[in-house]
Amino acid sequence: MLIKVDTKGFVPLYEQVKAEIRRMAAVGAVKPQDPLPSIRELAAEILVNPNTVARAYRELEQEGLINTQKGRGSFLSARRVQDMNRDLEAHLNRKMDEAVREIRKFGLSPAEVRKLFADSLRRFEENGRRGGGDE
Repeated sequence: MLIKVDTKGFVPLYEQVKAEIRRMAAVGAVKPQDPLPSIRELAAEILVNPNTVARAYRELEQEGLINTQKGRGSFLSARRVQDMNRDLEAHLNRKMDEAVREIRKFGLSPAEVRKLFADSLRRFEENGRRGGGDE
């Protein structure tokens, strides 16, 4: 599981683990009913104390994102992932609406807005191919 944490940052490690699991669920890197690594496995992988991962899993379970079954492990909750995907789509639509409203303040036509978006997307894709990621 490709979880990244910043041990030198100000965000608590357990919050970073939670955010990464949410992100992976949102982008489909982990699917509903997929098993998550055990607490010890994930702690060893990202080099943190197992209590850190245990806290993240416990809080994610309280939020309903994961289900823990004694002796079987922790799994993503299908229902909660669907809810989360709807929430993410609504959030992204709001962000896009805000961006379009801001751009339209400059008097651009819908065609000009589409061109700006296409150009931005092209630059993003080019950066990704060069290893620049989403910067």
